Amino acid sequence: MTDPLPYISPLNDDRTPPRAATGMDEASSLIDAAFRLERAVTRIGNSRLRPWNMTLSSYTALRIIADQPQLTLAQLARRCYARPQTMTRIVTQLENRGFVARGSHPESERALSLKVTDAGQAALTEMGAEVLKISDTLNATLGPDDIAAADQHLRRAALVVENELREMKRPESDG
Repeated sequence: MTDPLPYISPLNDDRTPPRAATGMDEASSLIDAAFRLERAVTRIGNSRLRPWNMTLSSYTALRIIADQPQLTLAQLARRCYARPQTMTRIVTQLENRGFVARGSHPESERALSLKVTDAGQAALTEMGAEVLKISDTLNATLGPDDIAAADQHLRRAALVVENELREMKRPESDG
């Protein structure tokens, strides 16, 4: 195993004061680390999927459709944390490549449901080995217990922040 790379704070350019002087607390550092990991995973995922002319966002959408057939476009957008317009573009590209088919939704005459085609399933199987290398790297670096703990903490933190956002959007009652 190689020596770990040092963590470089985005605030440290050898001209800025140390973290304590900038007011960056541990939570801010965690936010920075989560954002940096998300960006790194996206970049390496996109690089690994380049031979298939796919992005990590498209791969993720395809995987979710395969795991949960009959999703509507709106449901898929929520599960991918994407805007509906972005998801429409991604699904159209997947459909044009023959990876996804749209059909009538069994529970709504207005909604369309999505399903992965045989070609899409074959592409997912092929691409999956490359994408799973990202998980292998994290497993080798952190170990299952650390990953499980980090996952639990980050999901709990996300729920708290999402609830705070909902509260901000909620109009005050006159009561």
